[in-house]
Amino acid sequence: MAKLSGSTIELSNNNQVNLGHSSEGDSEEWEDMDWEERSPDTALWQHMIAGSIAGMVEHAVIFPLDTIKTHLQATNMETTKGSARIGSVQTAQEIVRLRGPLFLWRGVTVTLRAVVPAHAMMFAAYEGVILYGGAHSTQHIDASSSRVAAVGFAAGFISTIFHDLIMVPAETIKQRMQLGYYRDASHATKRMVATGGASLFRSLPTTLIMSVPYSSVMMMSNESLRRFLNPTGAFSLPTFLTAGALSGALAAALTTPLDVVKTRLQTQGMTRAKTSTGELHGAPQKFKVRYHGFSDAFLAVYRTEGTRGFFRGIGPRILQTGPSCALSWCAYESAKHFLQAR
Repeated sequence: MAKLSGSTIELSNNNQVNLGHSSEGDSEEWEDMDWEERSPDTALWQHMIAGSIAGMVEHAVIFPLDTIKTHLQATNMETTKGSARIGSVQTAQEIVRLRGPLFLWRGVTVTLRAVVPAHAMMFAAYEGVILYGGAHSTQHIDASSSRVAAVGFAAGFISTIFHDLIMVPAETIKQRMQLGYYRDASHATKRMVATGGASLFRSLPTTLIMSVPYSSVMMMSNESLRRFLNPTGAFSLPTFLTAGALSGALAAALTTPLDVVKTRLQTQGMTRAKTSTGELHGAPQKFKVRYHGFSDAFLAVYRTEGTRGFFRGIGPRILQTGPSCALSWCAYESAKHFLQAR
């Protein structure tokens, strides 16, 4: 049951929707039923806990695809000196053959530690914008499709800023560990801080340039698809899965060129660490800053690989992001409803 302009929407046994005026007698039933829908009365801490759970589920399950994407995007014509280009499957097979299957999860603990505060802030900001923007699925059930899309876009824009301020340093450490460098996160952090710490935030402007349109497109599409698939806003795992997967895949495909540039800035031309050079689980040898900002990395990709270079890793990125968004929204909404029911 959901309140709407002094009336209530009540689902009867035959699944028809009946409109009637709310009364005091209905209030107790409303309290019992409000967990079944996306309630605007959810406390801030509930959004933050649900968001943290969603972030951990999303990243842990899909992490191997992220590792493959990082290896593909970090590799380029300039650093491999004309070696044959390999695809996603060959990259995965080579990683497993040389390092074992668990290497696909190297760096996952860095991500899991960072996603708790990052996703807590992101989802709290997202829910606030949706509610105050007048596009909440149950509080503003009559909101126009254009308003839902616009508010969803704004929610993605604002929530991304909170998210990326925390995640960018963690992403830099994670990607270098995915390539095989450093013993652990503490070793990586100390080495980067010892050289000034600029590496930790060098990709922040580019990450925001990528993440803001990605999150805006993803949340705009997600809100619009949810409203289309489930106009009542009732709790529906199939809706969360479908809307999350489609919106995530679309946003990932559109922003892959920016993701390639971001990876180059974070890895600075580093390729897979080798045992022969002593770099595996160690600091990179003869490290130098190749790209100082977006334009440097962008031009380097274009000069060495042309337009095609901006779409390296698009397959793993879509396969990673579509399911991860679906898992994230399902975990978030399920955790939120569980907390509401307690």
